[in-house]
Amino acid sequence: ELECGEASGDAPAHTAACSEEPQVRLLAREPEGPQCCGSSRAGILGAIGAQRELLRNGDLSQREESGGGSSRDQPLDDGEVAEGSQQVGLPDDRTLREHLRRGPTWAAAANNIAFMVVPRAIPSCLAATGWPIGLAALAYSSVVTYDTGLLIGKVCNLYPDAASFPEITAEALACWRTRRGDSERLVARWRTSARRATLGLQFLTYYLSAVAELIYFEQYCGQLFQTSPLCQWHWLLIVSAASLPVLQVPTFSESRWVAFCLGILPLFLNIGVFVYEILLVSPWNCTPGPLYDPPVFGDVFIGLSALAYAFGGHGLYPEEIREMKEPSKWPRVMHWTYGVALPLYWACGILGYVAYGNYSQANINLNFPPNMANTLSLGVQLVQELYFVLSSNLVMMLFLELSLRLDPSKHCQPRWHGLPPALGRFFVRALFFASQVFIAQLLLAGEGDTLLSLQSLIGAVGMTAFTYFLPYVLWVCLAPERISVARYAWCVLNIVVGVGVMVLGLVSSIQDLAESSSGVFGGACRIPYAYAPLSPSDPCYESGLPRAAT
Repeated sequence: ELECGEASGDAPAHTAACSEEPQVRLLAREPEGPQCCGSSRAGILGAIGAQRELLRNGDLSQREESGGGSSRDQPLDDGEVAEGSQQVGLPDDRTLREHLRRGPTWAAAANNIAFMVVPRAIPSCLAATGWPIGLAALAYSSVVTYDTGLLIGKVCNLYPDAASFPEITAEALACWRTRRGDSERLVARWRTSARRATLGLQFLTYYLSAVAELIYFEQYCGQLFQTSPLCQWHWLLIVSAASLPVLQVPTFSESRWVAFCLGILPLFLNIGVFVYEILLVSPWNCTPGPLYDPPVFGDVFIGLSALAYAFGGHGLYPEEIREMKEPSKWPRVMHWTYGVALPLYWACGILGYVAYGNYSQANINLNFPPNMANTLSLGVQLVQELYFVLSSNLVMMLFLELSLRLDPSKHCQPRWHGLPPALGRFFVRALFFASQVFIAQLLLAGEGDTLLSLQSLIGAVGMTAFTYFLPYVLWVCLAPERISVARYAWCVLNIVVGVGVMVLGLVSSIQDLAESSSGVFGGACRIPYAYAPLSPSDPCYESGLPRAAT
């Protein structure tokens, strides 16, 4: 059994001091196991880490000597390779991850800002929730998501061997069940089930995110080239072909310049157009002017889920931390991310909702008149969508490549099944992307704000979990010291609120998506886009645009 000591004050908890040559036996074998380190979680984490290290190194003899039985009887976690099963010449998992850890701190900040910061989407969220609930939700999200982002960094530094959200969740649940005194086999089942469930949730979330970005992409083309005879599905194929080369960017670290050029620069240009269009038209001076009707119950949860989508980059954070040269500098990344995001969210959200009221659309360019600035904004967003398609897919593509022992950091050598790694990546990513193009084709709509419903579905399915409550679950399970009563109550509160929004938002968004969608392969060839002031819901529909805006 592990004779655990207390963890060093400045050392990661998973390296808690134990006997020099521990004879490893799962703590859950003995009823008093969890008390071998007192009430400290550090000892339990140390035990779990030691067991996993032995499994990785294939050194199972100690377990056999301590009564653990034959190594053949011991369950292997998902992603672990049994001895002799790994293909000769392919790098192991640890080597692949070491190759990834080369990104500067600013690369993580650039990717966070480029992917997460979507301030022009906030007015449509406020339109769905109304003033009181919307502002309260925006304030709550600003505080909670910053806190959960920092917690993810703490958990990743606490347990660096777990380099993805599914792995961290698996270790958290295993730690919790170990403390409860479960058997080795039951702990292994919990670990495997937690990893698979989290992986499925992560895949579904970012898979649908990429599908939503493809639909945005093709609709921007339709808006920009309204006189073209091409249909929606033609544009979808065109933008997919344009996205495929960008999808070959290997890792988050190497995507930093793509994030800066295709994400951050267009972001600020579009914010400038947003402010210009609102001040040019001044919709509050029009007739009938913006309306602020009380929200419908179901729409509130659609808006809250869409807001979760706007704050939803957290599902990528462990994978970004995995690629940082200095993971301890993650708090600096969070400071930069939220130092940019929060002022823009509050300013654009309030200004946009004041200007357009209930008519604030997810595709905010439809609130603008069809002038040169709007055309420029649409053209810039075509470029920006290239990055959004890449960033939504990277976490899933990297998982596939690491599972296939395809080194994302190499281009020519070592060979992967006789192919250069770059060519192998191309085939894997092209096949994966083709499935998303097919799903996007199924969801092409003829009318209704389908994109808001799809974003709400994504927010409800995964963004709420990864951003609002799952980090608190991880912290409760993995915190190295006892959590204070106030902190524990804060964690429980956010878990309850997050699960509630997730369930109700899921129901509302599915219902709304079904109502606004045209059905499978039922989308119209071309969507008629009504710019200001052509829609009857437009604040300037009766009075028309001011002379300066025409």
